Amino acid sequence: MNSTNRLYLDLSSYYDQFCSHVDYAEQCDFAFRVYKAFNDAQLKQYYDLACGTGQHLQHMAQHGFNVTGLDNSQDMLDQAQQRCPEASLVCCDLAQFENQQEFDLITCFLYSMHYSQPSSCFIETLKRAYSALVPGGIFLFDMVDKDGIKNDAGVVHQIQDGEDSLSFQSRWHYTGEGDKLDLHLSISLNQQTWDDHHTMTAVNISQVQNWMTEIGFELTILERNFSCFKEWDGNSANVMIIGKRIA
Repeated sequence: MNSTNRLYLDLSSYYDQFCSHVDYAEQCDFAFRVYKAFNDAQLKQYYDLACGTGQHLQHMAQHGFNVTGLDNSQDMLDQAQQRCPEASLVCCDLAQFENQQEFDLITCFLYSMHYSQPSSCFIETLKRAYSALVPGGIFLFDMVDKDGIKNDAGVVHQIQDGEDSLSFQSRWHYTGEGDKLDLHLSISLNQQTWDDHHTMTAVNISQVQNWMTEIGFELTILERNFSCFKEWDGNSANVMIIGKRIA
């Protein structure tokens, strides 16, 4: 078991508290609006890549989709199944799922596409997402341009849950060369601390544009703003990628 899976196994029951700042409903409302704007088909099949404990699945089921989730942590999937019993769940890495023209909407939120490492796996995940979409289907994910990584202290979230004191810090570091993006996590629960580091994929937006166009996607890029559709200004480093399968 790799260090990341070990960490999530130890702390999976606290995962939702660590992510309490994430507005899953807002993200799902955004995904629903994207789907309706770019695809006029009836609501059908939804796939969430790196679904974690299933909060996106739960909300998208409420929007009328049949929902499927993928994660490489079975412990996370067990929680997702409890949260969303109607969901179909798959335990594997992002670059290994196999589906053919089954889904109308695929999402990968919380920058999780960067977990497809190295860049060859990132490309493979894009290809598999394309293959899994029906014609007209949408692949939606967020990403950060490697040239916009600030190499700062990241973000810290502190939570008091009864007698439990939780602290969660995450930060990215990019050396400025290559396709390796370091993710550092530091988590404290009362007197116990977990420190973890693993490698994500560093890419820039133009690379992803080229890869997706070559695969066959019709591409739209928006600012990472879940409250509205705002066209990417070409300068910001945080974006939403919308890829539509045409044929």
